Amino acid sequence: MEVKSAKILAVFPVPSISHQVVFRKITQELVERGHEVTVITPDPAYIKGKSPSNLKEIDVNDISYEAWKKIMQYNFGSNKLQISKFEEIRAGSLILSHIFITQFHTPEVQKLISDKNNFDLILIEAVILPALVFSHIFKAPVILVSSFGAIFNNHDIMGSPTHPLFYPSLLNKKVYNLTVWEKIYELYSYFMTQYALYLNKADESAMLKELLGPDVPTMHELYNNVDMFFMNIHPIWVDSQPVPPSVVYMGGIHQLPEKELPQDLKEYLDSSKQGAIYVSFGTNVLAGMIPPRKVEIISKVLSNLPYNVLWKWDNEEIPGKPDRIKISKWFPQSDLLRHPNIKLFITQAGLQSTDEAITAGVPLVAIPMLGDQWYNAEKYVKYGIGIKLDIETLISNML
Repeated sequence: MEVKSAKILAVFPVPSISHQVVFRKITQELVERGHEVTVITPDPAYIKGKSPSNLKEIDVNDISYEAWKKIMQYNFGSNKLQISKFEEIRAGSLILSHIFITQFHTPEVQKLISDKNNFDLILIEAVILPALVFSHIFKAPVILVSSFGAIFNNHDIMGSPTHPLFYPSLLNKKVYNLTVWEKIYELYSYFMTQYALYLNKADESAMLKELLGPDVPTMHELYNNVDMFFMNIHPIWVDSQPVPPSVVYMGGIHQLPEKELPQDLKEYLDSSKQGAIYVSFGTNVLAGMIPPRKVEIISKVLSNLPYNVLWKWDNEEIPGKPDRIKISKWFPQSDLLRHPNIKLFITQAGLQSTDEAITAGVPLVAIPMLGDQWYNAEKYVKYGIGIKLDIETLISNML
């Protein structure tokens, strides 16, 4: 039997492990099937020199996370959590374009380009559309890959039908039971979103011309190079929005079989006779982005409950933290949620966290702050798996 392997370039720029764990599943499966894969990533799966012979990882970690943290804090600091969809899309484009340009200029990426490699396929992260310029450089077909659902103009690129009310954007903060005025606002917001995307496309086209010269195609022309779109979301989560055959739902691809918890964590949970509450606001909501007063409210409420608390927190301390709250910069979340003594998950409502909580059957309290988190929180209420709170109006008796 003849076996043919392909040379594949994967460009996954976003410095967020919640994005990268999805992409790893795809690239590792391709590697196991014998394809030759080159990945540009801020989160390599292997230590340098220890990867399989048919996998090359171009590590852009340091420059990416440093830039990401600074820009996220500036654009979405604690006093800027409530911004309009127009502002969020414009700021998002600025952040992602800056990250892409920073990575593009790294020596290893420049060497990849100058070596005039030939690729049979390019996988590109769907939220960073300027990366489509690699389809121009290497003259290869493209599959967009999203670690969640469709965002920005992904559906427009693929020709999927869209509607601001029937199939609301993942950036919508309210999805169900809209009043007449809320529907009017959503229509206004939709047109402002389209305007923001138009401005982004013009900015990105200008950026690419500055990067590669006047002969580089416009973003609109690069969109035509996209052949397929893969989304890590279940169709029921987006109200079974109709899509063409070139769009593939692959919801939950990042989930792994259950593993044993570390011994200290297992003992802690086993000894929590009343149960335990898990708190995590994900990898993208940094500690400095949450108003300290709101952190104190959550901490105070949790201290008055008869449960132990595990709180993922990227600082050394939590304001007003009682002894009952155990903090760490990282927990094995998927396995932790499956422990029978976890009674509640307080979350930012990121999609991967949502998937893992549903699999574990843990009820949810959502405090959304960025991106698609409000949309997901609306789904919690619709499907009866959790409740939604507003960080701006949060007071202790809400919890």
